[in-house]
Amino acid sequence: MEYDVIIIGAGLAGLSAGKVLNEENVSYKIIEANARPGGKVYSREYTDRYFELGGQFINKDMIEMTRLVMEAGMEIHETDVTEDSVIIDERKNTDVETILEAEEKLFKGIGERDIRLSRLYEKNITDPYHRKLISSQHSEVLNINPKLISSKAIAEMMKRYLSSKSDTTHQASGPLNNAVSYLESFSKDKIIYGQPVAEIGESKNGYIIRTLTNEYQSKSVILAIPPTAASRINYTAGLPEKIENALKSFKDGAVIKITWVFEEAFWRSFSVHDEVHRLKEVIYSEPEGINVSDSSKAGDENRLTMFIGGDTAIKLAERTLDERLEYAVSLLTEVLGEKARYYIDREESVWVNDPYYGGGYSASVLFEGVHNAAEILRNPYRKLLFSSSELSSDFPKFMEGAVRSGKHAANKALELLFK
Repeated sequence: MEYDVIIIGAGLAGLSAGKVLNEENVSYKIIEANARPGGKVYSREYTDRYFELGGQFINKDMIEMTRLVMEAGMEIHETDVTEDSVIIDERKNTDVETILEAEEKLFKGIGERDIRLSRLYEKNITDPYHRKLISSQHSEVLNINPKLISSKAIAEMMKRYLSSKSDTTHQASGPLNNAVSYLESFSKDKIIYGQPVAEIGESKNGYIIRTLTNEYQSKSVILAIPPTAASRINYTAGLPEKIENALKSFKDGAVIKITWVFEEAFWRSFSVHDEVHRLKEVIYSEPEGINVSDSSKAGDENRLTMFIGGDTAIKLAERTLDERLEYAVSLLTEVLGEKARYYIDREESVWVNDPYYGGGYSASVLFEGVHNAAEILRNPYRKLLFSSSELSSDFPKFMEGAVRSGKHAANKALELLFK
């Protein structure tokens, strides 16, 4: 059977594309490499609580995710962090937020010639410790060593974050699995799981999509997967050099996420230089790429979440679970004291070297890659379209971006099919 559209990937982008196509009553199939939907959005649920292993936070400017959460039968709850909460480093320096705000000026002086992100720090930040701190923050946020990243690509990406608010102000009232299941329901009988796509070829009327065990035909294809995963598919007829180079410009990140539940939110009355503060985040300058945030929802359990990104995540992924947890708790106690050892529950997720989801929450454009690779891949090649959070014209690298990118790709596919 030939379909109007084949969607590769059942993450937020692919499922959002499927919802659009379902509403337009065109024939389509979604082919997913793994055994479940959602991609890097996944809730691990227990009898009395759940943990978000991947994407978790939003803000109210992220209108697509806000709508999706509410359509899935949940509410939007505030993250329990007040405006006067402080961001500190492991040195317990209350001025860290001021240092991080300087990041906004960092990208204004970029010229035509691209440079490594780490080199941009050296050119524009005189204080070595400030450089180290911002480098660590980027290693965690981008999940990749700043020495590898294109400054121009990051500058262009930051312009696409269409909000003046923090990205962590709100969360869904329940597991994000509910939002995934809601999107999945529109395409339930059209999704094939456990079928990694190995090859895309051309046919008389469009494309032939081959997995290890099956073959499908369609007039159009939406690759709703990270660009790194798309680059590993064999395109038998070849792709234009411009698109190939854009795909190869991306590199997967690496991230480990650990969340702890505590009886007492002891970090909300925290002494820094003999002054009592409420703590929002701890950024570690050493080791690089580690952030601890108050991830509690207002009126809910007391939680801290540690994000470990970049090279530190890669190294820790090679250790055992017990070794990683002991290392992480030792970092907590270094700043927060021995109370940090007495948690009542915890959950860890390791997103490193995954062949389909990508090793981090998103991929980044490499230095010496094509700095506008995302823009290139947003444009269809014939009736072949690329869609992912990294490529979104709005809110790239966020769940919001994935939803928007999927909807955009589906609408573009419809336009190409019926023009």
